Amino acid sequence: MTKLLFGVHMHQPVDNLGVAIEQAVELCYAPFFELMSQYPKFKFALHSSGWILEHIQSNYPQIFENIKKCNIEFFTGGYYEPILSSIDEISQINQIMKLTQFIEKNFSQTPKGLWLTERVWSDGIISALKECGVEYVIVDDEHIYKANQNTIEGYWTTENGGDRVSIFPINKELRYKIPFSKSSDSINEVKKYSTAIIFDDLEKFGLWPKTNEWVYGQNWLNDFVQQAIDEVETIHFEDYHEQNSSIGLIYLPESSYVEMNEWANGKWKNFFNKYSESNRIHKRMLEFKKLQNESLFKAQTNDVFWHGAFGGIYLPNLRDNAYRYIIECEDFSQDDISVEDIEILGYPQLKAKTQELIMRFSAKGGTLIEFDDREARFNFQNTLTRREEWYHKEILNPTVHDNSGEIETIHNMNYDISDEVKDNLIFDNYEMVSFIDLIKDGDRVLKNFSNKIFNINHSYFSTDELIKDYNILDNGFGFQNSLVFAGKYSYVLEVNLHFAHYNDLKLNSDRVQNQNELIDNMFVLEDVYTRRKIIIEFEKEMKLNYKLIKTVSQSEKGFDTIIQGINLSFEIPFTNELELKGKFLCLK
Repeated sequence: MTKLLFGVHMHQPVDNLGVAIEQAVELCYAPFFELMSQYPKFKFALHSSGWILEHIQSNYPQIFENIKKCNIEFFTGGYYEPILSSIDEISQINQIMKLTQFIEKNFSQTPKGLWLTERVWSDGIISALKECGVEYVIVDDEHIYKANQNTIEGYWTTENGGDRVSIFPINKELRYKIPFSKSSDSINEVKKYSTAIIFDDLEKFGLWPKTNEWVYGQNWLNDFVQQAIDEVETIHFEDYHEQNSSIGLIYLPESSYVEMNEWANGKWKNFFNKYSESNRIHKRMLEFKKLQNESLFKAQTNDVFWHGAFGGIYLPNLRDNAYRYIIECEDFSQDDISVEDIEILGYPQLKAKTQELIMRFSAKGGTLIEFDDREARFNFQNTLTRREEWYHKEILNPTVHDNSGEIETIHNMNYDISDEVKDNLIFDNYEMVSFIDLIKDGDRVLKNFSNKIFNINHSYFSTDELIKDYNILDNGFGFQNSLVFAGKYSYVLEVNLHFAHYNDLKLNSDRVQNQNELIDNMFVLEDVYTRRKIIIEFEKEMKLNYKLIKTVSQSEKGFDTIIQGINLSFEIPFTNELELKGKFLCLK
């Protein structure tokens, strides 16, 4: 009889939007555990991010009690769901032990298995796993195949420096079948194997589009569980591990599941090269690895660092949360001015920290790359550059899928694409930061300084044709740009800023539109969310053209347009040279 090792993984990004959590609870978590609590004969494994498990305990006690009634083997992992190989070893140990201790306290189990976040494997984590008492880890069958092995029924053993850990591979065929195919077809797929291993996102059982009606309304889960009890043997990973020998020795490459390898171009950390915003958050987080506090651990949450089929770095609220935790970490360091290549880019960044603000400038373009209000815990420079993604081709040339006999998933979805989505399919050829300098002849850009590496001397940035002198103030900075460029052209100073709510954002007392034009020497952005005013003041009158920055990204439901910032382009004519002075302030 087939042995079925069945597991589900429950996760929400730390401090996710309340409405998102409520929806997950209503459509997925509540009905799943209510039904599973009625089947004590069905043995399965559960991994949950610690913070969402704690949130359920505090806010949804009935779900927490139903979890206790289920026949569950609990898996540990990083409490706030970090990619373990992306953080330091002390953080790895502390995050894992925090979740292990929560499970011990509330469920009277000491987990022996670990859910590997996004199945991102690296040999470098083995010593931390050993320190935490972890005996086996969940990976994907892709890891086994990349190690030139084919057997995925059972577990393998690997080691690093003599520290051993067992490896259970998830069966991709089952991952694609369950719960999207008919329950009988899913069970028949399970029965093809002597040992069938499936461990996948719980959110597929109700939260993904159309799955709530399919899984609960049409009794998919109830039918699947009953058939499994009758036709296969469900078994906990711990029991299987004790009762069966290892397949043998294996050494895994740094890898993840098939889709992640494609999105990351082979290695998960490549996301830091693909998205400068991700790398910036990650390296800022690593600045504070010695703190080992809750703010640091929350800043290590994986979701914001990458993007695959949906979500991730494209969600402004996740980036806002990440910077909030980083700003909290800054409370433990001194206020000063420093120049260092924190982002490991080959050129330095300047950080100026006052009682009110944290301002960071890059030698690349002499640009402003971070502008944090410390009291509001908000980064007004938290924009996102528009990039071409693998799924954008579906907008112009959509594929038609035949989904008869199963429900749609992100892998076979037929999209209804709006004109708004098509109109906003725009890509940037430089990063959407601030204080970008352009020289234009009409609409044609003659020179863009954003990729030029400036020399830094304190807060003085210089290159052959342009000098940018920043005067750091408690509530912002003054700036003086000195340009020498032969001819009669226009100079454009481009500022790209981020706000939490654009519907309430005002510019010079008027509500911000999709795009508009103004002429003035002072521009005041009023933000209701932070109760702050961002003031950009010039000594000369400037023409401003502004527009909202919108990205097009895939979601579980199709394609979304998301406002990532506001682009402000200040223009002034000049002949041969230009001296431009002003202030950039954040006021209460």
